Amino acid sequence: MRAAAVRPALAVAAVALAVTLAIVRYATGHRDQPASGAPGARAVLGPSPVPTGPVIADVDEVLGSGGPLFGVTIPDRSAAALAEVAAEVGCRPALQQIFASVEDGISAETLRAAAGLLVLSLEPWTTGRGAHQPEWSLAETINGHWDRQYQAVARSVVEYRAPILIRFAHEMNGHWYPWGTRNGNRPGQFVAAWKHVVDLFRDAGATNALWVWSPNIVRGADSRTVKQFWPGSSYVDVVGLTGYGVRESSPVATYGATLKLIYALPKKPIVLTEVGVQPGSEKRSWLRKFGGWLRQNPRVVGFIWNQMARDGSWQYDDTPGNLAAFKASLKTAEARC
Repeated sequence: MRAAAVRPALAVAAVALAVTLAIVRYATGHRDQPASGAPGARAVLGPSPVPTGPVIADVDEVLGSGGPLFGVTIPDRSAAALAEVAAEVGCRPALQQIFASVEDGISAETLRAAAGLLVLSLEPWTTGRGAHQPEWSLAETINGHWDRQYQAVARSVVEYRAPILIRFAHEMNGHWYPWGTRNGNRPGQFVAAWKHVVDLFRDAGATNALWVWSPNIVRGADSRTVKQFWPGSSYVDVVGLTGYGVRESSPVATYGATLKLIYALPKKPIVLTEVGVQPGSEKRSWLRKFGGWLRQNPRVVGFIWNQMARDGSWQYDDTPGNLAAFKASLKTAEARC
């Protein structure tokens, strides 16, 4: 899953295995082979050949088809941590989101240590210093000031040698990051900065990267539209969306207005890149309705629940009743694990 194609005929219980096999297939450059001992299987002697060609990620193969991919953002990125999530909800996350600043970079080893199909949220800022950072204005990316740092991340992505989704400069329609609507940034600069960065990665040979353009829902954003931030179809593979349920009883209330704007753009698969629900009397209703809402919006091919600590418990498992409602929604949505 963003590790591989999931063939529609596979049962949900086998999806996790299919994802693992698909990542291996991308990394080795080989098509799927029968498992050892299966009819038609051939014995393989010695180590697999060292891959020599580039890894090329195809968005349809990586995201597959069927129900939405289930993903999480969690403190522990290991396979064991994803197994704990699976034990709790009955579905092993297929997607995992991790964050890195352009300034600090990220190594291929760090990428490999994280389990699942990775969504790398790449942030052009000095972490923790707030929204006002003139040295990280969009103009500074456009003029090449940070090219060496971007190129270092691109080399790590190439070395990773598996499909990866890069969610660059998310929530650009808000003002809470230095790449947003303030910090001296001007209209049109986000698109120019986005294209500059994607071109740097392409020049570095990062053909295994798929690009996730991820605005915030318009509730709470500075702009009531998103079109002015759109870089164009050739520069976007997936549309992401940040949206948390805030005193709303259903996902329709949370996402409806923004999805109308997204559906007016060129057609791309959609992944909800940050999901959570504020504690309160409406939360359980929201969780119960989530699965049905996903079924009604098939272009939403995945979602990533933010299980990190926030102000209050926005997680799906803050109470036994909420956990039960979330598990029921996973089944209703026929989520792929």
